[in-house]
Amino acid sequence: MIRRAVKQIIIALIFLLIFSGFGFLIYHSIRPAPSCSDGIQNQDEEEIDCGGSCLPCELVQIRPLEVLWSKAIPTEGSFYDLAAEVTNLNPNYGSGQAYYRFELIDANDNLIVQYFGTTFILPNQTKYIVQTRVESSASVYKVNFVFDEIEWEKPGDYQPPQLVVQQKEYRLLGSKELGFSQVRAVLVNKTNFNFDKVDIDILLFGSSDRLLALNTTEIRTLLAGQERDFVATWFNQFSGQVVVVKVEAETNIFDQDNYLPAGAGEPERFQEY
Repeated sequence: MIRRAVKQIIIALIFLLIFSGFGFLIYHSIRPAPSCSDGIQNQDEEEIDCGGSCLPCELVQIRPLEVLWSKAIPTEGSFYDLAAEVTNLNPNYGSGQAYYRFELIDANDNLIVQYFGTTFILPNQTKYIVQTRVESSASVYKVNFVFDEIEWEKPGDYQPPQLVVQQKEYRLLGSKELGFSQVRAVLVNKTNFNFDKVDIDILLFGSSDRLLALNTTEIRTLLAGQERDFVATWFNQFSGQVVVVKVEAETNIFDQDNYLPAGAGEPERFQEY
């Protein structure tokens, strides 16, 4: 009797091993191949679904750009100047192509018009995005600013461009001068690179950080170590007393055509708004 029971146990174990083998083969035949979205740290990943043959973990965990504020300023007729301040909290990643839109909203919370554009933003940068003379068919009550798509890039050996604004001066123009008011300043390129184009945004604030007016200009062919004067003029009068003048100079380090070779020619005259 005992021998018979032992024999039955052995036969049962054999069948169990056979079925286990079949189950193992079936599982491996239908199991999905390791991927970068399976929620498992497999392949050569540094963390779950990132690193190695997957996207870098820093890029997978990248923080979205934050919009600090967005505003619209009526200028003349049905035109508005638009501005937003945004920040990039990623220390190593920026973008040479960030697609955005301004949404102009009326008092009934209806969308009046959208303005689409592209910009660049450097790692760990806070910057202004400015658009002048956007026409609206109705009065603008508020403006929203939204990023639609961002092409992230990690610049190698990154150091922020040292574009320094000095001798900043704001003044009202006299009756014999053309325009209402003006900002003059000097831009100094303290980098070792020659830049084809530097964008300059000028924002005028009154008390309580109220945005009164804005302007833009650009400097072309700015050589390493060079100082260049620039001026921005407001031709239409605006209300409010200017308390703070903020000038932001920036250049697109992601655009290789923006870097001029050593020995580039004489600078072109800057273009005024």
